[in-house]
Amino acid sequence: MDRPLSMTVRAPGIAGALLLLSALSGPAQAQRVEDGSDAVIGKAAAATILFMVGERFGALDPKVTALRKAEGSWVCGSVNVKNRDGLYIGERGFVADPASAFFGRVPEGPELLDPRAEGFQALERIRELYFAMCLN
Repeated sequence: MDRPLSMTVRAPGIAGALLLLSALSGPAQAQRVEDGSDAVIGKAAAATILFMVGERFGALDPKVTALRKAEGSWVCGSVNVKNRDGLYIGERGFVADPASAFFGRVPEGPELLDPRAEGFQALERIRELYFAMCLN
């Protein structure tokens, strides 16, 4: 059975438009800072932070709060994400440097139990940065 020419021409256009739309949308992003603390660090730095949080936690509907300036271009803050059940698990601190695109969320205790575990050194560095720059 032959399709009408108009259907044959439109189908790739719709599929192409959907593909383009999904490519342009990229990873989900944290849309805004929940408590207005983005005013403290500036819009450009806040936008970079939201992008980094969105890249890492976009599917978990992140909520960013408590942004504050640290040493140099570094920024401290908190992020809350949803678990598998769709419930927020509680805020956890992070440290970020918009200038170098570094972002690290403070690890939980169990993540630091085994110093031989893969990624332990990176997690320990994040913890040390957070303690040095964000806790007064």
